[in-house]
Amino acid sequence: MVQRNCGIEGGKSVICARNRSFYAMGLLATTVRDILLSASNYGIAYDQLRELAGFTPEEIGDSSHMVEWQKAANIWDLLGDLTGNEQIGLTLGTESNISITGMVGFLMQASKTFEEALDVYCKYGYMVCPMVKFEYKREGENAIIELHQNAMWKTSMPRSARISIDFILANLVGFTKTLTGKEIYPQVVEVEYTKGGVEEYRQLLKCQVLFNAPLHRIVYRTSDMQARVLTSDASLFEMFNRILAQKKTIALQANCRDAVKNLLVMQFKGQIPTIEEAAEGLGMTVRTLQRKLTEENTSFRFIANEVKKELALHLMKNPDATVTEVAEVLGYGDLPAFRRAFKSWTNATPKEIKRELSNKKVHIAAPMV
Repeated sequence: MVQRNCGIEGGKSVICARNRSFYAMGLLATTVRDILLSASNYGIAYDQLRELAGFTPEEIGDSSHMVEWQKAANIWDLLGDLTGNEQIGLTLGTESNISITGMVGFLMQASKTFEEALDVYCKYGYMVCPMVKFEYKREGENAIIELHQNAMWKTSMPRSARISIDFILANLVGFTKTLTGKEIYPQVVEVEYTKGGVEEYRQLLKCQVLFNAPLHRIVYRTSDMQARVLTSDASLFEMFNRILAQKKTIALQANCRDAVKNLLVMQFKGQIPTIEEAAEGLGMTVRTLQRKLTEENTSFRFIANEVKKELALHLMKNPDATVTEVAEVLGYGDLPAFRRAFKSWTNATPKEIKRELSNKKVHIAAPMV
């Protein structure tokens, strides 16, 4: 990674990272537009809301464009402030149309069953929101969707992270009737955050909600999974599935380095796996992965260290995050080991960087994309 001394008050150094990274992950531009359009129903003109969020019409008018995740994530804090409603994510998610998910939604609507549609969402959900990993599984009589939200987002922007999860949960519950025409609701929804707005959750999600859970989950009955999708179409399913698979392949071929970084952040949550595990996660052999990275003048080891450094620096921005918590997110059970690694990345100790950040004397720039 390229570093430069940008200079700060008092002559202390500022660590500025300039490179492509997981910061390039974001939200579909048209999804951002649709969220702002829905929010404009709450008393603020769309153009004013768009300007407050810092977007141009061109920036969010292209379905092929991705909005950098931090800028997209700030929308939820803005909407919470403007509406005074901490459950605004639930409200907007309940009102959203499945078209907000783009081609993923088309594939869901072409699926045979409700279960197949959920499996599609979990398989391709990263194309809608790369900062959340979705998993579908069955456990006995339960069919479960797990939402693994990026640890960096939860630690550095906890309010935004919570509101966005509310939006996704309400989306998924609301899509059910669109897909099947039936009143199918979860048995229970489990969320990681603390209790609040209980009645609104129950009213909008139509089920029991458990707070302080170890993981965000939507739990359905397996007996509901075979409900037929009203617009099922085998030929359309094949076409959309092929297109989405091709988009994934093209993205991987275009930039293997970014694909590896995204994998490390999302699937492994910053805790670096072996190169064999990473290659398997990308659907290629170790030899192919090494060759592609060599062609891009980098290596798996370099990317792994880069990810750890970028995560650490970003997590340090949250004044409530302790050095111990940052170390744990990155998989360091030994705090002295984390301090040594951090100093090798930044030429400063975690305590020094935290102090500078708390005094607002340091600026850690997002990498250039």
